[in-house]
Amino acid sequence: MELKGKVALITGGGTGLGKEIAKQMAQEGVNVAINYSKSKQEAEETVDELRELGVKAQAIQADVGKLDDVIRIVNSTAESFGRLDILINNAGTTRFVPFTNLDGLSEEDWDDILNINTKAPFFLARATAAIMRQNNGGVIINTASVAGLGTKGSSIAYCTSKAGMIHLTRCLALALAPDNIRVNAVAPGLLLTRWGLKYSPERIAQFEQASPLKKIPGIPDTAATYIMLAKNDSMTGQIITVDAGMLL
Repeated sequence: MELKGKVALITGGGTGLGKEIAKQMAQEGVNVAINYSKSKQEAEETVDELRELGVKAQAIQADVGKLDDVIRIVNSTAESFGRLDILINNAGTTRFVPFTNLDGLSEEDWDDILNINTKAPFFLARATAAIMRQNNGGVIINTASVAGLGTKGSSIAYCTSKAGMIHLTRCLALALAPDNIRVNAVAPGLLLTRWGLKYSPERIAQFEQASPLKKIPGIPDTAATYIMLAKNDSMTGQIITVDAGMLL
């Protein structure tokens, strides 16, 4: 796909990995809609940075865990920009609960994590696909996690939700292939975003030493994977791991 002039909607796009994806998309000439839930100031600052790169950009507040909000942000993006070609399902949530503490996860925790991390990407994909079909296809890229490929992560609920997202990616890839809509996912390792920095320096050092490359995956390197997947017209249903070799 030629990216220049295309339109992307990035959920959770105002901070961390989402912000870096937005910036790299803008550098490719992509116009970007940033969805945020609570980080209004950060999202608006990101929009300003994107506009300085010469593209159109806007911030849209919404809770992707609510179906009405999902439909609103998708339609708002299409109406504002005239099209919608790329969906990045990057918004996510978690709870930091040791695996052994089974009582530490409430039913509300499970509902919230599965709703944001697994259900919301489905409904966003469904709403976006209806618009992408009008432009002969598009690209959906989900932010999964190495936690969905193994048994280590912030909580059992988080790992389970990301495993569900990974299988959702493959199922959507098959379902949407006839519409020329490609669906892939990126599974990052630990990133030093606001979430990652909740780990202690000692724990972060342990992650570094445990990886074959003796490093934490870089946020720019991880974001670059989304650009590659958006451009490559021959890839769908793939889960690309960016983890400095941690799962080896």
